[in-house]
Amino acid sequence: MFEEEKQVVQRWVDLLTGDQDNVWAGFEAVMAPDMVWNVPGKSCVSGSHVGLEAINRDFFGRCWETGDGRGGGVQGLDSDYGLKLTVTNLVALEDGRVLVTCSSDAQGRNGVPYNNAYCWVITVEGGKMTQLDEWCDTLAYETAMFDKRLVPAEQLEAK
Repeated sequence: MFEEEKQVVQRWVDLLTGDQDNVWAGFEAVMAPDMVWNVPGKSCVSGSHVGLEAINRDFFGRCWETGDGRGGGVQGLDSDYGLKLTVTNLVALEDGRVLVTCSSDAQGRNGVPYNNAYCWVITVEGGKMTQLDEWCDTLAYETAMFDKRLVPAEQLEAK
């Protein structure tokens, strides 16, 4: 049941780790033009990205290019290091939704490891992904991709 939806999502997951020059054309083949990508949180890639242009510019563009994460130094992921994903679950739910849990192995251009854990709930309609809800550690985005630093509370001066 829902094997077609799982195949669409598996194709997308496979594309994520491919050559960057070919990835976007592949994404257009599996993503609806008006797809919605939701990332909760307060990072510079958080929010509802509506449509392929916004997803490419406001999400992927900031992850891989220098973007405007307002960090203090080199920003983005290191394209020479690449992105490796380990999928732990890819399960059909109901109503054309697919649950994916996975972890990443990548590196920021600043040298900080980008090891994140994801939970995606992806809606597939008519052979295309129409919505992706992503839960992950947005602090990992901030430190590896946007060169920000976490200051532990015990290091902060009491006021």
